[in-house]
Amino acid sequence: MRHLSAAILCLPLVTACLGPQEAARRTTDLGKLLEDRREAMENCAPRSLAEAEVAIEATRYHSRQGRPMEASKALDRAEAAVRSAWQQSQDNRCWKDQDGDGIPDRVDQCPALAEDLDGFQDEDGCPDPDNDGDGVPDLRDDCPLEAGTAAFRGCPPKDSDGDGLNDDVDACPNEPGSLVNRGCPYQDRDGDGVEDASDQCPDVAGDPGNHGCPYQRIQVTETQIELKEKVFFKTGKAEILPVSFPLLEEIAQALRDHPAIRVRIEGHTDSVGSDRANLRLSQARAESVRRFLISRGVEATRLVAVGRGEEVPLDDNSTEAGRAINRRVEFHILPGSP
Repeated sequence: MRHLSAAILCLPLVTACLGPQEAARRTTDLGKLLEDRREAMENCAPRSLAEAEVAIEATRYHSRQGRPMEASKALDRAEAAVRSAWQQSQDNRCWKDQDGDGIPDRVDQCPALAEDLDGFQDEDGCPDPDNDGDGVPDLRDDCPLEAGTAAFRGCPPKDSDGDGLNDDVDACPNEPGSLVNRGCPYQDRDGDGVEDASDQCPDVAGDPGNHGCPYQRIQVTETQIELKEKVFFKTGKAEILPVSFPLLEEIAQALRDHPAIRVRIEGHTDSVGSDRANLRLSQARAESVRRFLISRGVEATRLVAVGRGEEVPLDDNSTEAGRAINRRVEFHILPGSP
């Protein structure tokens, strides 16, 4: 109705002759405007309301009598009076408001109860004595818009350090900690992720799988078991030299410490000899290492042996130093391992 009213109130005054159909349509629209705001107009614009009703009836009368000019003039008066009545009745105080809360009864969901006008759902006209619904009345609630408990004067329990334990039961309320440690953090002096109480090397960062101690000959990363020394074999053969046993023992230990890891053992050679011979030798050496690890308690299903021959050099094969670097074994952690 409001879009209709705005359209009609903005129409220019009629000066032309008015036909019967147009007169009927426009007086009907004006009548609807009056009915839509009658209560407000009766309270704030009674004179303009009366003038509008008289002019509407005059318009209809002249139109029925076949006097279009008189009907047009009467309609001009009617529209002017409706416009005046509408403008005078814009204030909410023109409507009935029995509880005096400033919200007219026509839209007040609680017309007999005054809205508390506290900034919370004030538009419905109903008082809200407990805005957050926590059972603590707003008058006694220190957090009226946030549900809490009576023990905290209507505020939610506080967890200053965000560790899931409320301050009233947290032994370290300003420092995130563990539930089993009463909200206090475990100490980890070397920062290796192993708490001091379980860290066999609490002052040296190590591997969590190795009780917090570092491995001596290797380092376990996300993608590889990196070697700090080489695996040595008899020249041109796949037989592992005893000097490399401690290194392989430590690799086996690391794999036992990390039982979910799967590894691809890669054998690599230098470029001396034929490509085919180097590929066979690198495969044999990788399988030799695999058998050694299996013999030390590593499940066979976790180990894959692959010979790469001379195809992935790390250094220049034209020098002895470069060839020594290219003769190597690598341990790659397979995707899907944690």
